[in-house]
Amino acid sequence: MTREEFFELVEDEFAVKPDYPFNKDFVSAVFRHKSNRKWFALLMQVPKNRLGFDGTENVEVLNLKCEPLFRTAILQNKGVIESYHMNKIHWISILIEEVDTQVLKTLLEISFQLTDEKPKQKRRKE
Repeated sequence: MTREEFFELVEDEFAVKPDYPFNKDFVSAVFRHKSNRKWFALLMQVPKNRLGFDGTENVEVLNLKCEPLFRTAILQNKGVIESYHMNKIHWISILIEEVDTQVLKTLLEISFQLTDEKPKQKRRKE
């Protein structure tokens, strides 16, 4: 999947456009919930050698929130690696050009759900 295809996917599935919150960085795109402004995805370009691979060319890396219990299993997918620049227990990174499209869609949906607003619980009266 290309960067442009990913942008289209997020807009089609979640009606969200990229946000560029980093000063003078118009490449790293954040995708947020409209209701709570929490990030559910961060797409950035990172040199391969920063990810532990050979080469210095940039690759498109997508950070998504994941369920810690399933993290080890998720990391077995081609194109899914330990989180770059985020909490390694709660986030994973995806090389969007290498990962299977259906796997990416599923992980994106999970990240969206994990970062969505939780309904407030009513306090019990005693």
